[in-house]
Amino acid sequence: MAGSNTSVDVAVIGAGPYGLSLAAHLRARDVEHRIFGELMGSWKHNMPPGMLLKSYPWASSLSDPRSEFALKAFCAERALTYHDELLPLSLSRFIEYGEAFQRRCVPIVERKTLMALEPSAGCFHATFDDGEIVHARRVVVAVGLHPFKRLPHQAVHLPADLCSHSGEYGSLQPLDGKEIIVVGSGSSASDLAALLYERGVSVSLVVRRPQLDFAGYPRPRALFERITAPMNGIGHGWTLATCAKYPQLIRLLSKDLRVRLANIRALGPLGGAFMKDRVIGKVPVWLGRTLQSVETSDGKVLLDVMDASGARRSMRADHVIFATGYKIDVGRLGFLGPTLLRQIRLVEGAPQLSAHYETSVPGLHFIGPAAANSFGPVCRFVYGTHHPAHHLARHLVAVLARFQPASWVPSYDLKALS
Repeated sequence: MAGSNTSVDVAVIGAGPYGLSLAAHLRARDVEHRIFGELMGSWKHNMPPGMLLKSYPWASSLSDPRSEFALKAFCAERALTYHDELLPLSLSRFIEYGEAFQRRCVPIVERKTLMALEPSAGCFHATFDDGEIVHARRVVVAVGLHPFKRLPHQAVHLPADLCSHSGEYGSLQPLDGKEIIVVGSGSSASDLAALLYERGVSVSLVVRRPQLDFAGYPRPRALFERITAPMNGIGHGWTLATCAKYPQLIRLLSKDLRVRLANIRALGPLGGAFMKDRVIGKVPVWLGRTLQSVETSDGKVLLDVMDASGARRSMRADHVIFATGYKIDVGRLGFLGPTLLRQIRLVEGAPQLSAHYETSVPGLHFIGPAAANSFGPVCRFVYGTHHPAHHLARHLVAVLARFQPASWVPSYDLKALS
């Protein structure tokens, strides 16, 4: 379909958990749509093989309209070992599940990249890397976290062969035989450190915090614990339980409170429970070290770090990986041009969204992590896929029927897409 012009009611940008869940709900409601992106792309290419998901398996399901194909059902169909809490969920198993979900619930995913999105009269013009221009009445952006990688300002000038972000792996083979420093204290940092160590790579972990925290091992919880700190899909406690179950209520809070909740300290840097024994006592960990500067010399990276007493130390490595998280900034989405960006009202770099996940630009929606400043921290988790998929699909059925332009003739060739 290179160079062609086609029309569609809804274009979904991103084929990860949020995009797939929404497409499944749109299909069930007979909403004409197309979904673009590489299937589970970030999970396949930007997370290292052997990684374990930090969330419980019971809270790691995509959303289908009848709730028939949760991760548990997928494992049961294939006689795969599964437990809601006591067994970790591997990255490879989760990708297999996502691929099976797509085959069952979202038959067509188009592997193409959005290059430019421009508003037009009553629709958007979406230009893709194969030359196709799609005219869409509604666009839903579900791109995940990968576009929003954050490096410390001291490292932004370093060349890619000496410095990288944890979100760029993928295979760890290019790091074999090198001396590596991982900077960070969350699950990405501890996972990478453990996996590199187990490959025989010389690796150290530099942590700003005074201790390296890990989630507790799953265990039966006493009645008092279950009452005072109920388990939910994103953690423990009544605050997180409210955030997980009622994202629409979170949206009604003040801007400052919503932003604080989206970055709630209880969800701060935390390694996965099953990774603790693979790091502690094996990987050298430098605690309480604050990065002062990063330089290069003779093909090496030199880190200047300072401890709590003010003492400084220079550390040397072949490569430094910064597991320093993500910061939503829609200005980093290359397909959003300056004109469109100026029209999007922002909250700390993220789009300010209506109750229907709609930006200040009519017809442009965001779901997934980019929605967290409006709908709370559940948007940062796979567990959060259900609400936007269910709510937005229902909303789009109504709004598309209500405002169907007389001249609008959606058209695309299903045979060419299959």
